[in-house]
Amino acid sequence: MSWEFECLIPGSPMGKGRARATSMGGYVRLYSPKGTAEWTRAAALLMRSEWRRPPSSELVEVEVLAVFPRPKRLMRKKDPGCRLWYGKKPDKDNVDKIVLDSMVMAGVLRDDCQVVCGRETKVYASKEEGPGLYVRMRRVGELPEFAGSWPVWLD
Repeated sequence: MSWEFECLIPGSPMGKGRARATSMGGYVRLYSPKGTAEWTRAAALLMRSEWRRPPSSELVEVEVLAVFPRPKRLMRKKDPGCRLWYGKKPDKDNVDKIVLDSMVMAGVLRDDCQVVCGRETKVYASKEEGPGLYVRMRRVGELPEFAGSWPVWLD
């Protein structure tokens, strides 16, 4: 099964920020932080230009690869030139949330609840590449055999 949608969002990946609150006229109003809102809009524009069809209403799998800028401390000759694991903030689930919100805003998905499986990976860029966020999506087929009896450690 091939990937139905693939997109590269150049620049440093970002995690979804915690909602902020303010009161107006005695009512509480929640809003996304400025950086989160700007990143989501920019990513949605790129995704919309790649998708160019009505939003998918099928169940899908989404893979996210977040490639963060490589710090200078890892640019020495003795350091490996390949990608390395990135174990810092933002959390991988927050990266996933901002990507799925962008996909909904772009009209790639009707609702992010359609995503039934997937994977998020965070790495530092290799010495030759820049930062970016790679997104892949495809329809899911039948439920894998192992999922019917999962978790196996409880058997």
